[in-house]
Amino acid sequence: MANKRRKAAGGPAAKRRKVSSKKTDDDVQVVAHRRHLRGRRGSLQDMPEMPLDILFDIFVHLEPFDLLNLARTSKPFRQLLMHRSAAPFWRAARQNVEDLPPCPPFLSEPAYANLLFDNYCHECLRPNIQTVYWVAMARYCKPCSKEMFYRSWEISGAFDEYTKKPLPDPDELLGCDGNYSLRRYKPYVKEIMKEWRRTKKPKYEEFVAKYSARYKELYSHSTRCEDWYVDRKDSRQKEIEDLREDRLEDILQRLRDLGYNRDIEYAEQAYPSAGHPLLKIPRVLQPKPLTDRAWKNMKEEVLSAMEEIRARRLYATRVAKIKRRIAKLEESIVPWRRYVGPISPPTQEFLVEPQVASLIDAPIRRSRKPGEDIDFSMLEHIFYDFTNLWRDRKRSEPSELVASQISLPTDVDPFSLAVSQYFHCTEPGPPGYRSFIATYPNFLVHRSSHEMSAPPAPGLDDTYVEIVSRLHGDVPTSVEKMNSLASTVRAVIEACNQDPTRVTVEEMDALDIRLRCTGVGCPEEGVCAVYTWRAAVEHRVSDRHSNKDELSWEQVPSEHFADIVTMEATAKSNEEARRKDFTHSAWICSRCPRTSYYQWMARCKRTHSSLIDHLRTEHNIDNPTKRDMYYDPWRHDRVNPVYFVHKDVESSFPRWNRISMALQRGEAKLVESSWFDSLQA
Repeated sequence: MANKRRKAAGGPAAKRRKVSSKKTDDDVQVVAHRRHLRGRRGSLQDMPEMPLDILFDIFVHLEPFDLLNLARTSKPFRQLLMHRSAAPFWRAARQNVEDLPPCPPFLSEPAYANLLFDNYCHECLRPNIQTVYWVAMARYCKPCSKEMFYRSWEISGAFDEYTKKPLPDPDELLGCDGNYSLRRYKPYVKEIMKEWRRTKKPKYEEFVAKYSARYKELYSHSTRCEDWYVDRKDSRQKEIEDLREDRLEDILQRLRDLGYNRDIEYAEQAYPSAGHPLLKIPRVLQPKPLTDRAWKNMKEEVLSAMEEIRARRLYATRVAKIKRRIAKLEESIVPWRRYVGPISPPTQEFLVEPQVASLIDAPIRRSRKPGEDIDFSMLEHIFYDFTNLWRDRKRSEPSELVASQISLPTDVDPFSLAVSQYFHCTEPGPPGYRSFIATYPNFLVHRSSHEMSAPPAPGLDDTYVEIVSRLHGDVPTSVEKMNSLASTVRAVIEACNQDPTRVTVEEMDALDIRLRCTGVGCPEEGVCAVYTWRAAVEHRVSDRHSNKDELSWEQVPSEHFADIVTMEATAKSNEEARRKDFTHSAWICSRCPRTSYYQWMARCKRTHSSLIDHLRTEHNIDNPTKRDMYYDPWRHDRVNPVYFVHKDVESSFPRWNRISMALQRGEAKLVESSWFDSLQA
């Protein structure tokens, strides 16, 4: 047409632009993209041109949110639905929503629908805002809510800003049974202030009655709307949960068909409160009915999760099997432990022996329960051999600690010598904790020395070792927390004129030699502490002397030996009585099977009398022997000195309480001044 007009006007015809018939890659992408669109494009484009009677018939079948979205599609629909004459359509739409409260008189129908169904912030239009401030009949995001409400300390300032006249009580003015949220909402407060300011001769009663009635009506409507909104939200949440449960059940049924029945039962029992593990998969969590296409898309991910659940089930089954078999083995070990004595290996070390591990972790026979399908009596000779091997292992590294401090001959057992008897726990403790001293052989079962054993045998299943450690504590590996006191003991032995590399424990105990300390802080005026060689070793590592103090020892004259022996016999008798005291919980039953070694040692400690009752009631033993009960090998009772005390020593003496108790127990003796003179001589 343009070319014809140009020719009629006498002008040259415009050149046509040549258009390529080939489609570009962009055109292909657009076409491909359009092919994936659902529905028919433009099927509602002629809807504004429809007859009004048809549109009106459609409107009455919609919900308020549908009308609100339709009004936002085009100007004609906006002009039609936002006109006051469209109010019947909105009222009819409200009837399609169950239990929806009527529209408040202070809101229009579209504003009411926007408040209830749309999720945009009414101030900044931020999307997905679920918080509705019903007292304000508005939705606000968190930043906007801070701007739209006065804080409690800002209320009085807000009143002063908008009025210079005496203001009625805001609580009485707003009414609503003390609803402070109304009082803090800025538009309401500002409106009241401006109205009060414009009134020339305000009548207090009329002003309060007007606004109180208005805001009481607002509060009534807001309460009804809030109740409906909460009920609708709960109903929708329940609907979503039902859809998810149906979807999950459909998925589980498909998994049962694939052979995951036992894994599904395990997941339901293992996670009763946390929910099924499959619900952590986003595609499983969707509140939609399951289709074949959806199952195909999620199948690989779901099967991967089920394989993890199967691995957990097999691990839990293995743990339960091993736990039951260990409990049965412990019952079998009880008489074996009574035979070898309290210095025996902890259970976790015996369990990682290859022969024992192969039995404990063997497959379950279908006809029997775990623990009943294995005869553990075949392990008795293995336990005795392992106990000897364990003791040799436990002695090897401590002997190296001793050898690092003193050179010992190779033709004697180092632990037969007195110099190798004392060890020191270097494990830190709480404030006021006194470093632990252990003697041979009791230190072999002390908690610190449980780090002194060989690692598990090479080739042993790591998972099995992990399960044993979980049930009975870590499997020990190396020396870390014990230190030898050989150098300290050597100084004491030399003070007794003995050879530290040759003298045995029995020979030192039989010596008729006693020592007194002349180091820093010793001796104390008016008191002479007399030490056996054992008491002297413990005095050296006591809190009174640091490692840097140089101690020297002197032998006590032999003419006082008779009094010393008498007091030491009394002290020994007192110690035996103290061990049997009703407050001294340090006795252990050797007939009770062990569970975790550390828990067993802590749980089974009893007083002497209560253990006697335990053996009588639980094991039917009226006259227990040393094989039925024993004193806690963990516990080291300190060996104290005996004292010679000048009779004129005053009670202001720094350690008078200890001296006074020793005098009462017969472990100290009052002497004259001449006794101290003879000591100096």
